[in-house]
Amino acid sequence: MYKSMQLIDMLKKKHTFRSDNDVAKKLGISRSAVSRYRNGTGSIDDKLAVEIAEMLTLDPFAVIASMRCERAARNNSPTDINFCRKYAA
Repeated sequence: MYKSMQLIDMLKKKHTFRSDNDVAKKLGISRSAVSRYRNGTGSIDDKLAVEIAEMLTLDPFAVIASMRCERAARNNSPTDINFCRKYAA
């Protein structure tokens, strides 16, 4: 299962971005959004999850499921967590 923070780090490494600001610019999002993903107070939405999956050549469905699982965990929803874990990488 992927975490938002892990995906950001994977993007930085694969594309040799020097900073989270570089990642934000490439994704067309704010630096503060990247910060929220990194510190666990925000989760990557489905559209952005697909874009990131394509940039990293990952299964988009697995990335979407991982992000939904991350949101479910933050919302303390065990039923949703169990469902998402079936499909998350």
